[in-house]
Amino acid sequence: MAKRTRQNDLHIYLNDAETEALKTLCDKTKKPKSVVIRQLIQNVCLVEVPPADFKQFTVELRRIGTNLNQLVAKANSIGFIDREECEAVLADYRKLERQIASYFKPRKRKRVWQ
Repeated sequence: MAKRTRQNDLHIYLNDAETEALKTLCDKTKKPKSVVIRQLIQNVCLVEVPPADFKQFTVELRRIGTNLNQLVAKANSIGFIDREECEAVLADYRKLERQIASYFKPRKRKRVWQ
């Protein structure tokens, strides 16, 4: 059996609001309470787990990148750019960019020292 690296046991009492706040942090980060508490003590910025749509965003970005690559290769070979194709790819990119931005809006974390 492996020896524990953390040998100091700590017991704390939380009120209902504090317990709910800790549970919310654990749910958002998908980490156990002990890890969340240790990271808060170490002043680590907790990061939410990406949404389920994250993989879909990645696939969509790759598709747009492939389309852009094909457009550039075509433009290079024939000497001009097809404006409609470029605008269609750009519209796809902007739509995806707005979707990603709506999921990952920066949230300000206010640290209160007492």
